Amino acid sequence: GPHYYAAFLIAPDGHRIAFSGFTGGLLDLYVYDLDTRMLTRLTNDAYADYDPEWSPDGRSLVWVTDRFTSNLDTLDFGNYRIGTIDVETHAARLLAGFEKGRNTNPEFSADGQSLYFIATPDGIPNIYRARLSDPSRPEPVTNVLSGVSGITPLTPALSVAAAANDLVFSIYEDNHYNLYATSGPIQTVTMPDVQRNAAVLPPS
Repeated sequence: GPHYYAAFLIAPDGHRIAFSGFTGGLLDLYVYDLDTRMLTRLTNDAYADYDPEWSPDGRSLVWVTDRFTSNLDTLDFGNYRIGTIDVETHAARLLAGFEKGRNTNPEFSADGQSLYFIATPDGIPNIYRARLSDPSRPEPVTNVLSGVSGITPLTPALSVAAAANDLVFSIYEDNHYNLYATSGPIQTVTMPDVQRNAAVLPPS
């Protein structure tokens, strides 16, 4: 089995655990059945696979991976996108995320109709919502200039309630992290109609 474990997620049925694990230097997805004590390896390759999240029906996982943007033959590694994988057939496909920047921390909405995630299409990490009926058009939920972030760029910084329209996320400001929470229906925001570049300092 894997020698290092991360991001344990209990399935909605309470009988399985999904996680990322290192084996032979490779980070792959695993599911452990608590009843049968059987460990199933869902991915087995050199692509990065981490931060799995169960779908509300427990039949699939969404997770963060570079498999849809990288070429292992040429060692050309692309950005992180959000994929979905069937836990029975192991069939995987691209689900959501921007072509530019980093896409991480996927979380299903309480009704299972939307997926929230943190993305950096303009270099600044903010929360976006992708409706599963049309996941190719994610909508911004936050517009935080300092960004929604954890301790590292890949550290989870967003959590969505399983039975309510509530989000909790962390923002680094004033030299420390603050937690913010929403309550009630989640509204989208309008991003400013100007080009933003996170690498450019504001004028003094």
